[in-house]
Amino acid sequence: MNNYVTIADAIPRLQRDFDWTHSFVRELYVSTLRCYQRYKNSEDADAIGEAWFPHNVRMVVAVAGNATVFAIEFLCLDVEEFSVRTLNEMSFDCRHERNRVILDLAGTSTDDEMCMVAAKEILVAFLDEEYLGPWLRLGHENPREDAINATKIDQCWRQCENCCNAWIERPDVHYSRCPECGELTRLCE
Repeated sequence: MNNYVTIADAIPRLQRDFDWTHSFVRELYVSTLRCYQRYKNSEDADAIGEAWFPHNVRMVVAVAGNATVFAIEFLCLDVEEFSVRTLNEMSFDCRHERNRVILDLAGTSTDDEMCMVAAKEILVAFLDEEYLGPWLRLGHENPREDAINATKIDQCWRQCENCCNAWIERPDVHYSRCPECGELTRLCE
């Protein structure tokens, strides 16, 4: 279980220790809540429609500029507003407004769209080098032609040609992510 802190406690570290321009959203999980909303139909009459809205959002952002933290997990509870679009670059901003917290990872360039969550509470966990990202849940990687070689050192050990890091992996796994540089590797005998 990750050690979560409130975003208020994490703000100084989030502002000081990370290079947000080279960061990106790595994982995004949303639990939804069905609700009904009033709208105007084509005849301009009141109508009620069904909509799905995020209830809780879990977002993992891969961050740059810090040697000990690979990613930051934001756990947003009781979401009131939510918008995530493609970003070329990210920036960090967090503010309290009325009874909610607004996390804004909006892009720094003018062509970037917004990445914003407003929630009753936002918790933060700093994920260290043991965090392997979504491939940890998959158990293996899909083969790709652009995978770099990993040299077999021993029965369960392999070494990445990109960064020379060595790690333990099951012998039956041919494609694996290097935990140091994150590159997809292919096991070579």
